[in-house]
Amino acid sequence: MNLNDIYEVDITSLDHQGRGIARINNLITFIPNTLPNEVVKIKISNIKKNYMEGELVEILKPSNIRIKPICPYYDECGGCDLLHMPYNEQVKYKEDKVKNIMNRYAKIDCVTDIVKCDKQVNYRNKVTFQVKSVIGMYRKKSYDIISIDKCLLADDKINNYLAILKSIDLDGINQIVIRTSASDTMIIFVCDKDINIDISKLDCNIVKKYKDKYTILKGNNYIIDYIGDKKYKISPSSFFQINSNQVKKLYDKVIEYLELDGSEFVLDLYCGTGTIGIYLANHAKKVLGIEINKDAICDAIENAKLNNVSNIEFLAGDVSKIIDNLNVYPSSVVVDPPRTGLDKKVIVKILQMKPKKIVYVSCDPVTLARDLNLLKEYYTVEKVTPVDMFCNTMHVENVCVLTRKNIKK
Repeated sequence: MNLNDIYEVDITSLDHQGRGIARINNLITFIPNTLPNEVVKIKISNIKKNYMEGELVEILKPSNIRIKPICPYYDECGGCDLLHMPYNEQVKYKEDKVKNIMNRYAKIDCVTDIVKCDKQVNYRNKVTFQVKSVIGMYRKKSYDIISIDKCLLADDKINNYLAILKSIDLDGINQIVIRTSASDTMIIFVCDKDINIDISKLDCNIVKKYKDKYTILKGNNYIIDYIGDKKYKISPSSFFQINSNQVKKLYDKVIEYLELDGSEFVLDLYCGTGTIGIYLANHAKKVLGIEINKDAICDAIENAKLNNVSNIEFLAGDVSKIIDNLNVYPSSVVVDPPRTGLDKKVIVKILQMKPKKIVYVSCDPVTLARDLNLLKEYYTVEKVTPVDMFCNTMHVENVCVLTRKNIKK
C-alpha cells in the first residue's frame, strides 16, 4: 500500500469525527464525506502504523440517506463535516457517538435523548475569517485560504459584513473576527503590523488587535447579547457560546439538573463572562465564579450589575491554582471547562469539597468520559444529555449531572 493508491471500499460505519470507516487488507481506513453502506473509490492520503486516511474520489453506490450539500464550499472547507447527512441522521449519529464514548471509556449507560436545535443554519454568532490575498476559510488540512462569499453557518449579519469587507483594502490584516447578537455587531481586525484601516463603510463596533492590545476604532469594544431574560456584555477576547438560540436550552438543563431550592451555594468553575452563574443566580442563595480570563471576569462583574444580580461574586485566575486556596464547601458545583477537560487538581479539590451535586458542561465527550471515570467512585452519574449546539458539524455539547454517593470518607 502506497500514498495515492486507489481502492474501491465498503463504508461500514462512522468514527467520532464523522469520517467513514473502511478496511483495506484489514487496516482501518478513515474517509471523510462518506456514509455507512456506501461503496466508494478512494485515494490513500496518509499512512500510519495502525491506520490510513483516504480522500473520496467517487461514490459508486450512495447511501439512501445521502443528500446534496447546500454549501458551494463544502468539498474544500473543513467546517461542516456532516452536511451530506439529513438533520435527523446527524442528531442520531451524535447521540449514538456520545453513548458509544461513555460506554467505551467510562462504562456509563445513562445517555438521554439529544436536545435538538430548531435552527440548523445561520446560527453562529461568531466567525473568524482568515486573510491573505483573499478573505475566507482555511482549506481542509491546509493553511491555504479559500475565498468565500458567505458561510452557511454564520448569522446573516456576519455574511452581510463579509460582503462589505471584500471591498476594503485588508493589507496587513491576518484575521477578521466578527461577533454578533440580536442588536449588536463587533468586528475585530487582527493585525501583524500597526496599520490604518478604512472603516468608513462599516456601521458597527470596530476594534483593532495588534500585539495582543485591543484598540477601539469605532463604537464600543463589546456587544450585548441575551440568554432568556438575562443580558450579557461580551468583550473581544471573552468566551460566549456561539449558538445564542440553543444555549438557553443548555442552561435550562443545567438548572433542571441542579434542582435548586434557593438555599444553595453554587461554585461556578471556568465561568467565562458569568453566563451560567448569572442565569441560575435567582435560584440559589449564593454563586461564586472563577475564570482565568481577566477580561471575561470584568465582563462578568458588569453582567451581574446589568442584571441586578447581587448574590454572585467572581475571582480571576487559573482555576487549578485558585481552587487550592478556597476554603468553601458548596452544595453544588458547575463546571464548564475548555476542550481539555478538568485538571486533576481540580477534580481532587471538588472531591474534598463533597458537593451534593456536580453539573458538568462539556464540549468534548472523550475528555468528559475521562473525568467522569475519576469522579464516579464518589458520585453517581445520573444523566448525560447531548445538546446539539453545532449543527452540520461532528461536534456535540453535553451536560451531565452527578450526585454524591453515601460514602463515609
